Amino acid sequence: MKEQKPKGVWVTKHLTLGIQPQNTRGLQIAGIVTFIGIVAVNAMGFIDHDTRSGLGCGTNWPLCHGSIIPSFANEAVIIEYVHRLLSVAFVAALAVFLISAYKRRHQSAIFNRLTLALIGLLVTETVICTAGVLWNVPAAIMAWLAPIGLFAQGILLIMLRRTGQNPDADHKTGVNRPYRILSLLGILTLVYLYFGAWLSYVSSVVPILSAIYLVSGILLALSAILWIVSQARTGKGKKYGLWPMVFAPFVPSFESGTVAGDLIIYIWLSWCSGVVIYYLFGRVGRNIETIRTWQRPAISSKPHQ
Repeated sequence: MKEQKPKGVWVTKHLTLGIQPQNTRGLQIAGIVTFIGIVAVNAMGFIDHDTRSGLGCGTNWPLCHGSIIPSFANEAVIIEYVHRLLSVAFVAALAVFLISAYKRRHQSAIFNRLTLALIGLLVTETVICTAGVLWNVPAAIMAWLAPIGLFAQGILLIMLRRTGQNPDADHKTGVNRPYRILSLLGILTLVYLYFGAWLSYVSSVVPILSAIYLVSGILLALSAILWIVSQARTGKGKKYGLWPMVFAPFVPSFESGTVAGDLIIYIWLSWCSGVVIYYLFGRVGRNIETIRTWQRPAISSKPHQ
C-alpha cells in the first residue's frame, strides 16, 4: 500500500460576536429605544447648531434662562429646550441599555468593547457640547461634535444588530470585500464630516477649509463608485448602500438653514456614516470570529503493512 502523506487541515473556530439569543428581549427593546434617542438627539443638535439656536437658553445649563420651564419667546428657545429634553430622555434610555448589557458582559467580548467605545464617544461629545455652552471653545474643537455623534450612532446600531444575532451569521454570509477601499472611505468620511462641521462654526469663509471639504467630498464620491463597481464585478451580492455618497460634492449647495433642510442633510449624513461603519466593522468581526490554525495530524510510529 502506498504511503499517504499527511495533509494539513484548516480548523475554523467560531467565537461569539453577539449576545446569545436567549433572554435578550429586554436588551433589544432597550437598545431600540436608545437608538431612537441618539438619532433624535443628534438630529436636534444638528438643527440647533445650523439654525444658530445653541444659545436659545442662554449660558445657563442645565436650566434654560434660569428656569426649568422657560417662556418660549422665540424659535431658538424652543429648539434648544427640546434638544435638552431629548438629551435627558436619551441618557435615561442609555443607562437602562448599558445596565442590561453589563448583566450579559460575560457573553460577548466584542459587545463589551463596543460598549466602552460608545461610552467614550458619548462622554467626549457631552464634554465638548457642555464646554461650548459655558465657554468660547475654538471651532476646531467644536467641529468634532458631528463626527463623534454620528460614529456613536453607528456603533450603537451595530450593537443593536449584534443583540440576539447568530454568532455564525457573519461567517456564512461574509464576502471578500475590498478593505483598502473601505478604509479609504472611512478616512474620507471622517475628513468630510470634520471639515464640513468646522466650516459651519466659523463666521466667514475660510478658503483652505472649503477646499479640503470640497476635495474630500469629490474623493468620497469617487471611492464609493469604485467600491460599488468592485462589488458588482465579484458577483458576491449587490451592496449598493453607499450610493448616497455619490452626492457628497453637491451637499453643501443644498444646505438651507431651515429645520426641514437640516433634517434631510442629517438623514443623509447618518446613512453614509452608518453604512461605512457597518461595512468596516464587518471585517473586524470576521477576523475575530474566524481563527484559522494550521494543524498537522500526528504521524503514526507503526510501520505500514
